[in-house]
Amino acid sequence: MNSVMALSDRLARVEQLALKLLVAAVLLLMVLNVVTRAANLSLYWVDELAINLMVVFAFVGSSLMFAQRRNFAVTLVTDAVSPTVRRVLAITVDCINLCFAAFLTFACWVWFDPWTLASYGFDTQAFFQNTFNSVYQEVTNTIGVRRLWFFLVMPLFAVTLAIHSAACLARNLASAPEDWGHP
Repeated sequence: MNSVMALSDRLARVEQLALKLLVAAVLLLMVLNVVTRAANLSLYWVDELAINLMVVFAFVGSSLMFAQRRNFAVTLVTDAVSPTVRRVLAITVDCINLCFAAFLTFACWVWFDPWTLASYGFDTQAFFQNTFNSVYQEVTNTIGVRRLWFFLVMPLFAVTLAIHSAACLARNLASAPEDWGHP
């Protein structure tokens, strides 16, 4: 289990760096947008790229929040119960998070359907014509790149969420009872 926690910690560091780069990119795009609009030279692709990067930002940030245990929580119940019950609840929540991550990983596998794509020789047009799954075909409106590049954040999020959830569960299972007092 120490390897899962170490992997989670390394991933969190990478996610922190990615988040900083994404924030900087979105900020620069917003400044570019303001400047070009003020000069009456609007670049419409800037809006779309900024929006897509903010979506990627949200998924990377959510994964990092799970790693740092900063995800949103309603503590009304956990504040009112004993440390032992609090520990059981925390382990239960970690198990639910891990199950959700596993389901999301499965859903992404079904959505991207890599085996079927491979069976068509990675011909995305043949894949689309036979499955009506356009995940590999859709193109952004103004940027002109495949949406796939932005969609890939979903399976990445699913896997990193699973790793972070497993690490949180391992930490909770390994922690001493006195660590379960009120924070």
